[in-house]
Amino acid sequence: MCKVPLTMTIRMAEDCEPCRAAVCESVLGSPTVAVTGAAGFIGSHLVDRLLALGCTVLGVDDFDPWYDPMQKRNNLSEACRHPNFELVEASLDVEMAPAICGEASVVFHLAGRPGVQDSWGKGFVETCRRNIDLTQRVFEASIGCGVSRVVYASSSSVYGSGANGVDTSPDLQPISPYGASKLAGEQLAAVYRTRGVNITNLRYFTVYGPRQRPDMAMHRMLEATRIDGPVFIRRGDGRQRREFTYVADVVEATVAAGFVAEAADKTFDIGGGSSVSLEEAMALVEHTTGSAIRMRCVPSPAGDPITTVARTKEAFEVLGWQPQVELSEGLSRQWAWHRQRLESEISALVAD
Repeated sequence: MCKVPLTMTIRMAEDCEPCRAAVCESVLGSPTVAVTGAAGFIGSHLVDRLLALGCTVLGVDDFDPWYDPMQKRNNLSEACRHPNFELVEASLDVEMAPAICGEASVVFHLAGRPGVQDSWGKGFVETCRRNIDLTQRVFEASIGCGVSRVVYASSSSVYGSGANGVDTSPDLQPISPYGASKLAGEQLAAVYRTRGVNITNLRYFTVYGPRQRPDMAMHRMLEATRIDGPVFIRRGDGRQRREFTYVADVVEATVAAGFVAEAADKTFDIGGGSSVSLEEAMALVEHTTGSAIRMRCVPSPAGDPITTVARTKEAFEVLGWQPQVELSEGLSRQWAWHRQRLESEISALVAD
């Protein structure tokens, strides 16, 4: 594989259909790639982007009912009409993982169980199964299938409370079972690299944007500005800070991690470029929507870090990537998606 600056070769190829296919085949070694968790928030955006670049995409999702499967199906509504997309509705079990890996030159492994709070107590069992067991099966299947690279979606949760400054190198000390499960995935990646599997880890920092999961803070805040919407449960005093990262920026970094040769066997922070407090994010939501957030406050839960700050210098130097979408712009785009969903719901009710 060769390094392809996203801002140049790939984007130039978008205007030329034969060029798109050529980019995918020459850079990835094959026009076929696989995306696990294809119907999810980030996965569905990644599928759309890879299709736009001319790839043939094999999407895998078992439509776990952890949140509404219909939202996930809607996420793939355009992709499912694309001739170069195939959806496989299945879990990554012992038989399925080799079949998926065997067809693809690159596997973007985004499948897993999200959610810090859901990983405590009884949720730990399913968190381990989806974030550790199924990840191991993808890595195992990649050994003999000729997969040139696996891109593993990790999380800033592996740092716990340590990712709090751009000039510090934080220790890997997760403070939630979810964070521990994602770190276990990274450690498995290190193990399978010794067997010859090329694995790149991406630590995503608080991703937001259209199609965001309903459990995530930005989604809940925007919905809480509706008169008939649910009340936003603010956890903590609002001073905790997060590095919010727009989904399209995350997708560009993920594509680059699959395309760029120098990204092999490396780990990158993928963050939006600035860390803001929850109070600041809430004020921006109210400004964007023109409505106050209906809110109730509860104490900070276990596993909630005070501050997260990404260190993206290496992602820029190696991947040629840096975030492009500022929080105010990204939030406006997400709010437009929320309004569109509401309009569709109203239209459906009127039709009935």
